[in-house]
Amino acid sequence: MRALRNFGERDLRITEVDAPPPPGDDEIQVKICAVALNHIDVWGWRGMAFAKRKLPITVGAEASGEIIAVGKNVKDLEIGQIGALYGANTCGTCKPCVEGRDNFCENVNGVFGFHIDGFAQEMMNFPARLFVPAPEGLDPVAAACTPITFGTVEHMLFDNAKLQPGESILVHAGGSGIGTAAIQLAKAIGCTVYTTVGND
Repeated sequence: MRALRNFGERDLRITEVDAPPPPGDDEIQVKICAVALNHIDVWGWRGMAFAKRKLPITVGAEASGEIIAVGKNVKDLEIGQIGALYGANTCGTCKPCVEGRDNFCENVNGVFGFHIDGFAQEMMNFPARLFVPAPEGLDPVAAACTPITFGTVEHMLFDNAKLQPGESILVHAGGSGIGTAAIQLAKAIGCTVYTTVGND
């Protein structure tokens, strides 16, 4: 199958790689539907590796997929479901992970597409617990933008800043991915949004 791989600074190539075996007991196998371009992908392409990375590596830190097979222990997901693929390979056993706060995982095993092979491939096996089913009617392209972009904004606005309906918010860089997500989420709960952008 095909995968988009980083072989070094500014050296991306579509190459043939082995298709995955059947999924493990706690895994699903997904056909990748869409891969979003995230800043971490650009940093990797430019060689801005702030952590050791083993190259070549399949890129893609943010994506959506359709389940095409499930492992024997997977009970709450089914073939044909579309969902977002969480961008970090978290442990699932530390206190934050058990509480559903994987973004605070104490034993992260890397970010997909940056430390470990990412989502820019035709299909892959993936931990079932890190698959986030898309709501009915959500387009796979939109779902691909949710794990990091909308997840970051949700954490910053609601977990950290405790944003409430009716409040006012200033969003810097309103034209960026994070900025546009912040505007959408704040407006969705009835906030007044002010924003800055770099040009007209």
